[in-house]
Amino acid sequence: MFENTRRAAVALVAALALLAAFAPAQDLAAQEATFAGDWSGIPSAPGMEIELIFKVVEGEDGTLSTTIDVPAQGVAGIVCAETSAEGAEFHVSGCEIPGSGGFDGTLNEEGVLAGNFNQAGQSFPLDLKPVAESE
Repeated sequence: MFENTRRAAVALVAALALLAAFAPAQDLAAQEATFAGDWSGIPSAPGMEIELIFKVVEGEDGTLSTTIDVPAQGVAGIVCAETSAEGAEFHVSGCEIPGSGGFDGTLNEEGVLAGNFNQAGQSFPLDLKPVAESE
């Protein structure tokens, strides 16, 4: 009886160790999958209260692409040349706006992309939040 209990305990410990080993990989995959969609925010720049909407699309091959809308200016579909993500890090650059533009951020525990919007050599704090599908 003692031998069966011992075997069960060893099997349980082995199973828990296996689950723990793969848990971080599952979390990372979940984070990477969350970038596709619409993200909205207002850069923290003096005198600037203009909402930016980043529309991130994941292609069939897994590559990401981004366009930006600026509703207050009636502008939609600004193309960005490069979009990349690694883990919780997200990067957009080469956006076709005056002075070029881009965004570098990190997906935090609240599901917000916290980072900086870059344009014409300047950098402004920008937190992008997922846009609800009903909006």
